[in-house]
Amino acid sequence: MRIVIVLSCLIVIGLVFSAIQVPTIDFAKVEEAINDVKSKSQVNIADEDTLKKTVNLIVKELEADQRTRLKYLVSAYLVIWLVFMLYLVRMGKQQQSLDKRLSQLEQDTEEPVE
Repeated sequence: MRIVIVLSCLIVIGLVFSAIQVPTIDFAKVEEAINDVKSKSQVNIADEDTLKKTVNLIVKELEADQRTRLKYLVSAYLVIWLVFMLYLVRMGKQQQSLDKRLSQLEQDTEEPVE
């Protein structure tokens, strides 16, 4: 029982660390995508610097939003895991209590009645 709890704790910690690592978008790829869209587009873009700043700002906001969502997801997962582990510990204690009571009843029934 304790091995399962320790093992699941290690798995949860590993998942937390992997979930917190939000991949960042490479701005060189963003620049390449902007240039690709401009070359395929029939629209003439007058101010390229404003476009690039706007796109980079949007990308930064999306990354920040993604980090926030992952924090909520990890927090919810940890709460659920904690509740489940507490439930398992409680059930283990109740099982031990029942086993002790059962062995006590077995001993009481084995004694000869006079």
